[in-house]
Amino acid sequence: MENEKFEKFANELLKWNKTHKLTNYKTKEEIFEQIEDSLYPLEKIKDKKSAIDIGTGAGFPGLILAMAMPDTKWYLVEPLKKRYSFLNYIKILLNLKNVTVVPKRLENANIPPVELITSRAVMPTAEILKIAKPYLKKDGTILLYKGSNALNELKNIKADVISKGKRNYIFIRE
Repeated sequence: MENEKFEKFANELLKWNKTHKLTNYKTKEEIFEQIEDSLYPLEKIKDKKSAIDIGTGAGFPGLILAMAMPDTKWYLVEPLKKRYSFLNYIKILLNLKNVTVVPKRLENANIPPVELITSRAVMPTAEILKIAKPYLKKDGTILLYKGSNALNELKNIKADVISKGKRNYIFIRE
């Protein structure tokens, strides 16, 4: 892992936050907590060769995972202009050749099926599954970063859950 890239990312996010309010994080410590959160399930997904992150926002978890998984092709789907502009800027600044920023909603994106789909607190689980499944390869994995209420959303959904503090990492395999 190149800590230098995470350091540059954190510095740039703090700068952009001053004018564009991409996140509520105001300190480098808060940003590094989010980086750590994004990387927590890395061991379980690091062998995937293609991935989509739905609603990447300021980079969590998709951009962070893309930095940690340079051999994986990542599609970062983010429809909000100020956010996809930031993602493109970071992609160029850090020379992330494995990243494509998609400035659309997933439903309108032309992306080939992938092995992994990630998303962090974008919408309820059932809705994410509905829009994500057409983009997931057979035997693929969906990894959702959810809060403490996540377990309520899993009725009738077969999933593995790893909990850490208030975070629930939801693994759904197709």
